[in-house]
Amino acid sequence: MKALVRLLSLVFALVSLGAARVPAQTPAADKLPPLSYVCPMPQDADVLEDKPGKCPKCGMTLVPVRLDSVWTCPVHAAVIKDKPGKCPIDNRDLVQVTMAVSWTCPNSTDELTEPGTCPDGSRRAKKYTARAHGNHNPQHGGLFFMAPDNWHHLEGTYARAGSFRMYLYDDFTKPLPRTEVRKISGSVVLPDGKSVPLVSAQNGRYLEAKIGNVPVPAEMFAKVKFKPDAPENRFDFAFQAYSKEPVAGAVTTTAATNPAAPAAPPASADNVAAASPTPAASIVPTPTGADPGLMPLPIPNTVPEMLSQLSQRTEVIKRLIDSGMFASVYVPAFQVKDLALALDERKNDLPNERQQAVGPAVKRLVRSAWLLDAFGDLGNKEQITEAYAQFTAAVRELENAFPSKP
Repeated sequence: MKALVRLLSLVFALVSLGAARVPAQTPAADKLPPLSYVCPMPQDADVLEDKPGKCPKCGMTLVPVRLDSVWTCPVHAAVIKDKPGKCPIDNRDLVQVTMAVSWTCPNSTDELTEPGTCPDGSRRAKKYTARAHGNHNPQHGGLFFMAPDNWHHLEGTYARAGSFRMYLYDDFTKPLPRTEVRKISGSVVLPDGKSVPLVSAQNGRYLEAKIGNVPVPAEMFAKVKFKPDAPENRFDFAFQAYSKEPVAGAVTTTAATNPAAPAAPPASADNVAAASPTPAASIVPTPTGADPGLMPLPIPNTVPEMLSQLSQRTEVIKRLIDSGMFASVYVPAFQVKDLALALDERKNDLPNERQQAVGPAVKRLVRSAWLLDAFGDLGNKEQITEAYAQFTAAVRELENAFPSKP
């Protein structure tokens, strides 16, 4: 379960066309996501706990919520599906987002955390509600990051040689108004150190820098100020290939037509791991429709197996950082965190001096996992590299504390 620093939040607001409601399933078919606890204040959106308590920022009582991952259209949030496929409106690939799920009854505004029966005897209706930071999917085929202010989001694209474009969004991944885009300033720094200013495009929809013909794979970073008096933020971009703008396909309305094949899942930690030499058995597959960062990790039964998976997932994190997939780092980072907590429960079998080393190592690893998660969303390679160094040091401490063989 993700903890405090996971920069996700619940903001009880409707999507542009209203919160989607679907008929409730029978209790046997309803697989409930685990309960999380969030701060009810939107400005404290970075608070996410796995147990009841008080908000560490404002002191208000945390509220329970169930977070689930669903599939929706990139630009039509009212469409909600439980598996990948094609958007019925524009035929683009569905994207995976995190939403809050609750159950409601007719003529009631109460949002319940359990399915069941209403006073009138009807089944409670399942309701999905969009949440801030629930959608970090690129909208234009680029690389997507969240700003340190927890509100602004941006996407950088290198669609063709010579042009870097930056699209700006709010915390619900809705494009900023053109008047707001024009207030943002920044520059792009190229591999040779040259700095190119970001200027508003003529249509006001994005910022653009004429960077010349930089061959791919290309690494560059942007320096951005969201307000004239705001601090400058850095975002690192590693383009493995030119960005491709998603193209809407022809929408089919004939009932007899075969359904579209499911879309390939977006790049994730598991995808990278599957393409790597790491043994397939060491990577936990992600169930369709579930956010892997919110899924518990199946823990092996023996310490050697735990240590083996600890090492393998640490290597997955390195490959993700090296490839610029910063936003996917949280998946293996939190899996390693779960492994470390499981190892902490096995320390009583160790000699006393080794037992004393395990607790501090686990604390350092958990904290650095949180940092990897936070810096991965922010897109700052320097920060995430420093956090990874702390992470690997804690992993080595744990490995040294436990014998490698039973």
